[in-house]
Amino acid sequence: MKALYVPLTLLAAILAFSLWAGRYVDQRTEETVALLERAGEAGLQEDWEAAAESLTQASTVWEARQNFFHTILKHDELDEAESLFAGAEAACRETDQEEFHILLAQLVSQLEHLAETQAVNLRNIL
Repeated sequence: MKALYVPLTLLAAILAFSLWAGRYVDQRTEETVALLERAGEAGLQEDWEAAAESLTQASTVWEARQNFFHTILKHDELDEAESLFAGAEAACRETDQEEFHILLAQLVSQLEHLAETQAVNLRNIL
């Protein structure tokens, strides 16, 4: 019986970390998406200064977590999000409303996909 303590403790620790990491990614994604939605609303009103400010805040929030995200998420998917951030920032600077909203939608979709990959559900387990 004592021989099972170490493996069970290790499994419990791995499970706890996995649950925590999934929730952490989900929370950071929700925070970033809220800022991106605010940027999109400002873009619709053609308030490009406010859109740029919200987009910069979203990028800063996302970038602050990159060291951790690179340890648990796929690098190519993170790189895609970074490319979409750069594209959205460029479209915002150019005040190209159509391109800006397309890139924001793609970025939100990519961030939500990243959070979904960390969720605890049957699709991810199996």
